[in-house]
Amino acid sequence: MAQQMQERSMPLGIQRSHSRLGELMVADTLVAAGSATLITPAVMIFDRLVVEKSFYNQPLLPAFRKHLWFSITQPATFLTSRPSLLVWSLYTATFATANVSETLLHKVYPKIDAAIAGMTTFASTFIVNSSVGIWKDVKFAQLFGHNNNNLSTSTSTASPTASASASASSQTKSTPPPPPPKTVRSIGRTRIPLATYSAFLLRDGLTIFGSFSLPAMVSNTIPDSIASQEYLKILIAQLAIPASIQLISTPIHLFGLDVYNRPQVLPTKDRISRISRDWIGASLLRMCRIIPAFGIGGFLNTEGRLYLHDQLDERRAPS
Repeated sequence: MAQQMQERSMPLGIQRSHSRLGELMVADTLVAAGSATLITPAVMIFDRLVVEKSFYNQPLLPAFRKHLWFSITQPATFLTSRPSLLVWSLYTATFATANVSETLLHKVYPKIDAAIAGMTTFASTFIVNSSVGIWKDVKFAQLFGHNNNNLSTSTSTASPTASASASASSQTKSTPPPPPPKTVRSIGRTRIPLATYSAFLLRDGLTIFGSFSLPAMVSNTIPDSIASQEYLKILIAQLAIPASIQLISTPIHLFGLDVYNRPQVLPTKDRISRISRDWIGASLLRMCRIIPAFGIGGFLNTEGRLYLHDQLDERRAPS
């Protein structure tokens, strides 16, 4: 009752302003969820391939075909699986934060300095993306590096004596084979090394800056000889810059995974050797991942947000 009386006492212009701001924020969230839905299948497959490459160094093409075939033959199971929901939650939260922060800054504080507005959007998006993204990455490491790793490590570390005993027992049926040796590492542990958190934070900072801040700065510098229309310049910048950033952020990502995978103290040369081994392949994977994630997804999110805002403005315009 008190809230209704307060709303009645407000001037009509303020009520309309609050209502319009709410509609814009709802539109921002819907566009974010829709954009995340479209890019989730591709991003989920590439994220899984990067983790499996780091843990097992398995061939990429057969694994990619296997995951792609599963997504085609069982789409409902694939899209509602836990990994897909983790990826969808990450990008819905990231896009929604960027959209809502821009809407609030431009509608509530229209005279704010452009640099301050850009840094505020970057900071809020970075905080949300980093917190949800690290949670997602840890879950991926646990989902795709724990059970399979224990099985493969146990099989690969079985001694020749144990193999010979198992072969003899299968022939004589007299004694059961000896149990496989216990694995030393545990990928599914809950404690995350500080170095892994720090690496993922730095990686996300580079990715967010290259996906939300740099494209808007660089698109204006693209000459008309390459792209004469504004939306083409934005599209080129939105596709090229986030992909290029992966050459820098991928080694940082691989370092975080390696520290999580091998938490024991190791020589720096050993870790650099492991990162160098996977750098090119993982960079290409993350480029393929970032193009749908923040390239196509970012473009769809930006254009979809502008379209819905224009539709709301036209609906509210006096006839």
